[in-house]
Amino acid sequence: MAKWTKKQFHCFNVEINTGLIHSRIDVVGIRDIGGDLSGDVETISIEVKRGSERFATACGQALGYKVYANRVYLAAVREKLFTDEEIRIASHLGIGLIQIRKNKCREVLTSPFYVPMSSLNLRLLEKLRLGRCQFCSSFFQIGHMRSGQRYSNLSRENLEKAIKEKKGLMFWNYEVAKRKDRLGLRSLKSSDTYERRFVCPECVEVFIAHT
Repeated sequence: MAKWTKKQFHCFNVEINTGLIHSRIDVVGIRDIGGDLSGDVETISIEVKRGSERFATACGQALGYKVYANRVYLAAVREKLFTDEEIRIASHLGIGLIQIRKNKCREVLTSPFYVPMSSLNLRLLEKLRLGRCQFCSSFFQIGHMRSGQRYSNLSRENLEKAIKEKKGLMFWNYEVAKRKDRLGLRSLKSSDTYERRFVCPECVEVFIAHT
């Protein structure tokens, strides 16, 4: 399924069984959609079922992932095609369908495009070692999945090191943290904050290193 997702949707990053505290997604794919003038990416989630579950229930679970992703799919292992009624149900709910038969996958119905919750989408992308640059808004690799080091491609508030090692820069926005603390949205303990921000290596090189 992961290999098919990468090839079918032209994804540069595909992970299996990953997610946040609320749920885990069977397959997540990330692909570039910004063309030549933008670094926008699209997040695709796929819920994989063996085909024995109640169809509408499985559709509902797949649909729930639109809080994380731009496109949501239900992939089911089945010998027969989806019925017309099943396709109408999926179309009415707004999910895509993928048939898995004899270890081969086929997209039967394309998912519509959703705008996920920004906080959840960005956290999911960060878990996949992707961060959004505060300068150019492009998404870039902040770490490496295999090593398990989430921020290995970043220098933490050390600009000279970022320039020397050609890495991205990670910094913390204390003003936003204080505002959330005043509103009771998140407690600010001592000088610690979770308000992390990223700058990609290209912007460090082009906009900062030469100033």
